[in-house]
Amino acid sequence: MLGILIFAVVQRIVSVSYYLIIGEFTVTDSLPLHICRLVCYLIIIQFFIKKKWLDQVIFYFGLFAYASFVYPVGISPALHMLGMSFFMLHSLIIVYPIIRYFTNGFVPSLRGAFQSAILFAVYLTGMQLLNNAIGSNYFYTEDRPFMHDLSDPVYFFLNMFGIGIGFVIVALIIRLSINLFNSRKNKTENKKEETPV
Repeated sequence: MLGILIFAVVQRIVSVSYYLIIGEFTVTDSLPLHICRLVCYLIIIQFFIKKKWLDQVIFYFGLFAYASFVYPVGISPALHMLGMSFFMLHSLIIVYPIIRYFTNGFVPSLRGAFQSAILFAVYLTGMQLLNNAIGSNYFYTEDRPFMHDLSDPVYFFLNMFGIGIGFVIVALIIRLSINLFNSRKNKTENKKEETPV
């Protein structure tokens, strides 16, 4: 896990360094509290505090890393400092829960989905208040990648509840997949035991 910590810290240094080099490190422009960057900070914190609930939050908040690869918004070229930072950040977030599975037995849970949904509602509310106060674009509530015609309150609540429901759906799909896998595994083991030698 020390390697993950080092990788996460290097990723944050690369990202912040770029904004410092060009003289634009501000909460408005560099967006240090964007959700995937927040997940990277949580990964760093998790190295020290080792809380099971935090792995759940990292996983569910980290689902946005998949979305970033599927539907990238405003991404720099791959060999640009920010392009490399983007790839490092989102790859780390995707790989982290897999490593936690093999090292600690981490499995996303329904309870973790509910906890993450509540924390996401707090995060989204805080970011919306910050966006209104300083003109930033956390969670793309100002400069939206889609759904441009929706009013601000509708877009906000659609994000809040839609994403919370999405977390629960992902948890249910994972639970169903695990149950199906275990059921097939048990059937195969039972057949082997019943087969005469």
